[in-house]
Amino acid sequence: MTALRAPEDQTNGREGLQCEIDRCHAEIAEAQRLLRAGHPDVQGLCLALSDWSAELRILEQEERDLPLEGTNS
Repeated sequence: MTALRAPEDQTNGREGLQCEIDRCHAEIAEAQRLLRAGHPDVQGLCLALSDWSAELRILEQEERDLPLEGTNS
């Protein structure tokens, strides 16, 4: 699988969070693609799917918890 890296200047706030969410989606899609293609490491790919899906849920909750732009919350 390809490891995607967020640019260092976008690691904070909503933009950085979106970059990390996009990476999760890319990693999940790649693991699914490899499974569908018959990759022999089914156990490893299923673990990767589980890990990236959990990370995605965490990031999406963080995104929901961020204050809206332009508010003082």
